[in-house]
Amino acid sequence: MLKTIGGVRSGDRYPTATTRCWTRLLVAGLGCVLAAACTTSTDRQAATGTSQASAGATQRDYWPTAGWRTAAPAEQGMDPAVLDDLDTIVPESYPQVRSVLVVRHGYLVYERYWQGVDAGDGHNSFSVTKSFTSALVGIALDDGKLKGLDQTVEELLADHLPANADPRLRQVTLKQLLTMTSGLAGDDSTLGGDDDSWIEMLKSPDWVRHILSQPLVSAPGAEFAYTDKNAHLLSAIVADATGQSTLAYARAKLFGPLGIATDNALQQTISHWPLTPAELEAYEQAPVAWPRDPQGYHVGGSFLRLPARDLAKLGYLYLNGGRWDSTQVVPADYVAASTQPQSDPTMGPGDYGYLWWVTNETGHDSFRAMGFGGQLIQVIPDLDLVVVITSDADQGRYDAPNLVGAVIVSAVSG
Repeated sequence: MLKTIGGVRSGDRYPTATTRCWTRLLVAGLGCVLAAACTTSTDRQAATGTSQASAGATQRDYWPTAGWRTAAPAEQGMDPAVLDDLDTIVPESYPQVRSVLVVRHGYLVYERYWQGVDAGDGHNSFSVTKSFTSALVGIALDDGKLKGLDQTVEELLADHLPANADPRLRQVTLKQLLTMTSGLAGDDSTLGGDDDSWIEMLKSPDWVRHILSQPLVSAPGAEFAYTDKNAHLLSAIVADATGQSTLAYARAKLFGPLGIATDNALQQTISHWPLTPAELEAYEQAPVAWPRDPQGYHVGGSFLRLPARDLAKLGYLYLNGGRWDSTQVVPADYVAASTQPQSDPTMGPGDYGYLWWVTNETGHDSFRAMGFGGQLIQVIPDLDLVVVITSDADQGRYDAPNLVGAVIVSAVSG
């Protein structure tokens, strides 16, 4: 589908692949729903609501804080021949895929990169960022920086509220932001939203205030509507509640404990739109990046850039019920709630938790962090399995997550 920004076709003004990728992303509302649309309706109907981080009590013989240990697939109960099929299947049938990582029982049993990418390269995780933001909300609750999921926008963002804010928006809760039921209009046209609403926010001088000036289209808690605005408000809430930037808080409470190095992260400020080719190039070359809005709030719904091995760490953390080594990084009950159905989208791969998709994968309860163009962290607790896929979103392919059910799960042999 041809997308336009201000009457200019995607790629016409800035013809580089990098620009086309960002343009397509932003016009589509930074959503993951196109990827979700590749999932069958049978899978959606099979989602049972029992998905949990059931491996949380599993005893691990090491933790990948300093790096993942590798193992032969057979040693971890996976058929090496089936996994090796990916070496042929991916370049022939999924040419957009940049990397596939498979972690079984805590060991990296399959890791491949294509398109000149290697393990040190960063990947734009797009809406996978939302699941990192969700984790930070859970940590802030545990820290006492946030009092509870029933706290309201009026209480948490009072300094940002315009005088004429929709009275109903003032009563939107943390939980409603996490579950995409705030009542704010969707910004993804594949779900009936308005793509242009995201661009309007990008062009505004104050993103948070812009969001809070929008009228609600439904009563809080009544309907699911996928929008990055919810996640961005959560980033601002985390920053205001903790007195630190979202990245600084993540560095201390999430990235640091997991061994995700972010000291040299690129933190571009998106103060104008469109971005310049030089700004886009700097982002694409950075191993780690997390852009900010004009007020300095890190983008809560997208653009977190990390190497694939670091993306796998978030999945492994949630596989283990929020525990990492001897530390409960994210509260176990919050992880369990995040990965159970909390709202009911009319489209997508399954139900929705706290900025996680709750799914079923060939009969196995599962949950996913999903991003535009085929970015994926998928956790299948009963198989003790984590899968990471990154893709070149500029190729316009959204079917890479199908590799999990079509190949990777079938490789589990014991």
